[in-house]
Parts: sequence; structure tokens; C-alpha cells
Amino acid sequence: MLKLKNSHLVDDRSSQIVSWGHWFTLFNIFVVIILGSRYLFIADWPSTFMGRFYAIISAIGHFSFLTFISYLILLFPLSFFIHSSRWQRILAVIIATFGVSLLLIDIEVFLHFRMHLNFSIWKIVTSTGTAFLSRAFIFIPLVLCLEIVFAVWSWKKLRSLTKRRRYAKPVVILCIICFIGSHLIHIWADANFYRPITMQRSSLPLSYPLTARHLLERYGFIGEDYQTRLIEEGNPFAIAIEYPLGRIVAEPPSAQAMPNNILMIVIDGWDNTLLTQNMPWLTNFAKENIQFTNHYSASSQSYLSNFSLFYGIDPNYYNSILASHKPSVLLDTVASERYNLGFFSADGFAEPLYRHALLSNFTLPDPQKQTNKQTTDYWMAWSDEQNKLNNHAPLFSIVQFDLADSEKKMTLADFENSAKKIDQYIASIVAFLKASQAYDNTVIVITGTNGLDLDEAHKLVSYSRKNDFARSQLKVPLIMAWPNKQPAQINAATTHTDVMLTLMQDALHVTTPAQQYSQGVNLFTLHSDKDPKGDSKAHDDNVMDNGIRQWLIAGNENEIAALYKDKTIVLDASGHAKVYDLHNKLHKGEGINLPRFLQIVTANRRFMVMAN
Repeated sequence: MLKLKNSHLVDDRSSQIVSWGHWFTLFNIFVVIILGSRYLFIADWPSTFMGRFYAIISAIGHFSFLTFISYLILLFPLSFFIHSSRWQRILAVIIATFGVSLLLIDIEVFLHFRMHLNFSIWKIVTSTGTAFLSRAFIFIPLVLCLEIVFAVWSWKKLRSLTKRRRYAKPVVILCIICFIGSHLIHIWADANFYRPITMQRSSLPLSYPLTARHLLERYGFIGEDYQTRLIEEGNPFAIAIEYPLGRIVAEPPSAQAMPNNILMIVIDGWDNTLLTQNMPWLTNFAKENIQFTNHYSASSQSYLSNFSLFYGIDPNYYNSILASHKPSVLLDTVASERYNLGFFSADGFAEPLYRHALLSNFTLPDPQKQTNKQTTDYWMAWSDEQNKLNNHAPLFSIVQFDLADSEKKMTLADFENSAKKIDQYIASIVAFLKASQAYDNTVIVITGTNGLDLDEAHKLVSYSRKNDFARSQLKVPLIMAWPNKQPAQINAATTHTDVMLTLMQDALHVTTPAQQYSQGVNLFTLHSDKDPKGDSKAHDDNVMDNGIRQWLIAGNENEIAALYKDKTIVLDASGHAKVYDLHNKLHKGEGINLPRFLQIVTANRRFMVMAN
């Protein structure tokens, strides 16, 4: 007996399966949009109508697109090969449950880390069991039941649903409009630096909104000043932060001792080798005062190092601070305490950090380069002018010296000669303070920004162009002269973020909890690791565990680094971890566990605005 295959029956069944697949996809679009709306409540909710409108339509368009593409790639082709409606529904339920489960897990990851799920983060969060994701796993059986119920019901009601497909068309059109519209709006926002929209770039998983900068620039929609604005205002995709987290409060003047003057001297490209070999006056000055022998800058880039020095937070926040033009709470507090302010720099404070953030509340002249000697002379003239005033307010001043020309390489001999001259200039500043009888009531902070690259073969020196975290680039001197404090040599590990906090607490008498405005610790709490003779119990140059913290924080605009006693862990914005030894050699294949990941990310996310 011959068995004949009815091709019309097969085609009809395939048509039914495709039709059912559309309804099943539409149902999951609703499910994913409802669950995905959670991201809008976790991330910072925009303050403008346009920002909120974009957030809503981008969520609708993005999640509907992801769901439809998943159907188009995974389920639609199977409709022509699997003619069994039962197996088709089983596969659809499995795929849908798996996709929604990933979404639930990603929501939990984003809630805790402000990052989205990837292979690196998955390995970290599952390295110590699944307790971290327990809330997401609780809902997975519910999702499975919901998918099964709808899959069975929609197949039974397929004929009835097909008659009502006209109601689905407006929904589909709305999703398409939201998807296209959100990308067009983002193109406009990116071209115009409209941060309430651009800061949402990383809010949704697998989201890559269009920018079209090159296309707009080609046709004249973006002017030549775009790159200038990018440098001055920071990365438009930088997320919003809240800095400080609370109001800064200081002791009332009646409860304070006589306020001290504060002088901060910052030397670009200064390291410990120069101090000991080419700066004899400063070497002796350090022995007579407080020297921190294990001090680290926060970045190998000088402007980021200065950022952490004055803001007390890691450089990962740089673009957010620059975009919002937030001044440092250090300078805000100094101004509110009615200090007379003086700022002096060899490069005229040309960096965007100063002109668009740190000193944005002050009127600055156009940047103009000057010699280190001129910088010293201008400071002396200003100080002399202040001292002639009767009962003048305390003085706060910043003096910045450049050891090398940042635009070119210089010979090692010229570089060492520059260090010797700066040694003399600082000596003359201190001599001026003593002659004017201001030394005994002046807090003096002397530190560097970063080490320089040395070309041993050609005896040339230049500023580092690398964005790495080599200890040789980060370790810099820190010397303090503080009234009524005894000379000391402190070997415990310290960092630039500690300097700002110490000034806030011990010089400006701020009572606001340190966690509200800084990631550092008070430098003078590290005296606890000294023996009665004044020598540190911890003589290891790389010691980090001093009973207060186990690692130091560093970073750049895109990465955060944790400096441990025996290694450096670097995390990028997506949570990918790299581990380096003390010689900056990468340990391939080595990862980090969840507790350590949580420690680093939590410290870095403290000032990010979260709307949960």
C-alpha cells in the first residue's frame, strides 16, 4: 500500500505554527517590557521631560526588538522543519523561559553592580554558590508556568486570536516607532551633549544606541567645536553621580582653634628617586616633618591624579564630575570658611579639570604657561600682599610645578636639573613663610602626581602615555608640615584620596562623616601602626593591610584598580577583571571571587545615583 503525503496539510500546519509563534512572541514582548521597566527604577531617573520620554520609549523599543529578533533567529526557522505543534511549543517555552531568566539575573546584577551580565561577571557571581541570585531563581518556576499556560491556551485559541489580529497591529507599530524614535533621539542628544539622555546609554542590557557622529560631522550637523566640548565637558555617556552625599558641616568657629593657613604644593612627574638623589633640601625637610614613605598617586595620568587629590574620590568619577561641573567639597568648604584663596600653576591651570570643575566657581584668566620660578614669585607676591592686610583671613593656596615639558621628551640631565631648581623654589617658599612668621600656623602638603617614563638607552624622560597601574608610576612622595604635630615617618600605605580627607577633618574641622564625600582615610589614624620609637612595625614597602584597609584605590576614566599587597586587580566598566603582579605583569587566567569583587565595586559605586 502506498502512503501519500499531503503537502497542503503540512503547509497549513506550518502556517498555524508561524501564526502561533507571532502571538507567543507578542506575549513575551509584554512580559519582557514589564520586567525590563525595573531598569528605569534602578538607574537614575532623568530630571527632564525629554529624558524621561526617551527612557520610556527606549525601554519599549529595545525590549520588543530583542524579543522579536530572538524569535526570528531561534524559533521562526524551526517552524518549517518541526511540523509537530507540541514540540514547537515545548521548544518555544524552553527558549522563552531561558531568555526571561537571563533578564531576571541581569536585573539582579545591575541592581548590585550597575553592570550587565556577561561571562566574566557570571563566573564571579557563581564562584561562591548561587545565594547572590536567589531572588532571581525564585521567580524562574513562576515564569516557566506562565509560559506553559500561555503556550497551551494560545494554541487552543489560535483561530479566535487570528480573527483579532487587527488589535495587534497598533501594538507592533508602536514598538517599531519606539525603537526607531529612540535611536534618532539619541543621535540628536549625542550631537548636542544632552546628558539626561546620553547618560542612559548603559541602562539597558545589550543596548547600543546610535551616535552617527562621523555622518553628522561629514554633512555639517556637528561643528568643529565638538571635540573641544568633548574634552571640556567629559564623556557624554558618563553616568550621574551625587557628590557629596550629604551637606558638609564644620564645627562652629567658636569651637575651633585658630584656623591654620593651608599650602598645597603639587609637582607633576615627581617620584621618590628624584627626592632622594636630586632634592637635598626637601629630603632634610621631610626628615624634620611628617613623611609618608609608602604613598601612591591615584593614576598614572597627572590630571587624574590631581582629580583624586582635590576631590578625594577615584578617577573613575572624573567624567561625571566634569560633565556636571561640580567643584570639590574641599574648595567649597575652604570658601565657606572664608579663607583667602590663591592659585598658582606653571601651566596656568589649563586642564579642563580646573576650568570646568574644580575652579569653575572662580574667574580664571586665559591659561598661560610660565616658568616654575615665575610661579614661585607670583605666590610670594600674593602672600606678601595678604600679610600686609590687618587681621586678614587664613590663606589657602595651591602651587603647581612642572618637572618636565608635557609636550616633548627631555634629557635626563635637564630633568634632574629641573628637580634641583624646584627643590630651591620650595626652600624659598618655606623661608618666606618663616620670615613672615606664618610658618608656625601653616599646614604644608607637598606631593607629586605620577612618575615619568625613562628611556635608559637614550637618557630621555617624558610623561607617561600609558593608562596602566604600574607601582613605579603611582608611587610618589608625600611630605607634610603640620603645626603642633611631631616629626614622623609613616610607612603604612597611603593614597591621594587620604590627603583631601585629612585636610577636611583636621584642618577645616568638618564633622560630616567621611563616607559622605571621600573614599580615603585620615592619614593620622595610621599612626597606630607605630612603635614607641616612632618606627613603623610594617617595613614592607608594599604593605596594604594596616588594620584599616586591605587595598588602595586607583583608576582612570574607564577602569578602577585595587592595589593589594601582592597584586593589582583592575576592573573595567563591564566587570572584566585583570590581575597584575607587583611588576605590572598580567596573570593570564587568574580571576577574583565574589567577596573581593563586591568590595571593589561597592567602593567605586558609592557616589553613583541609584533610584532603587
